Amino acid sequence: MWSGKHTDYFEQTGQAIAEEIQRRRSIQRAKAVEYSREQVEQSRALAHEMEAAELERLAVLGQIPQAEYKARMAALAEDADGETGR
Repeated sequence: MWSGKHTDYFEQTGQAIAEEIQRRRSIQRAKAVEYSREQVEQSRALAHEMEAAELERLAVLGQIPQAEYKARMAALAEDADGETGR
C-alpha cells in the first residue's frame, strides 16, 4: 500500500533542484557584473591613454600652449586617480 511519502521526496528533490538553479544563476550574475566592471575600467583606461596621446600630439605640433598641455594632463591624471581609487 502506498503511504504518500513519495510525494515528499519529489517535493524535496524539486526544491533542491530549484535552489541549485537559483544559486548557479546568482553566481553567473556576479561573474557577469565583475566582467562588466572590468570592461568599463579597461575602456576608461584606454580613453585616458588616447586623450593623453592626443594632448601630446597637439602640444608637439604647437597647437596648444605648453601651460594648457600641462594643466590638461594634470587634470587627466587626477581624473584617472579618482576613478581607480573607488
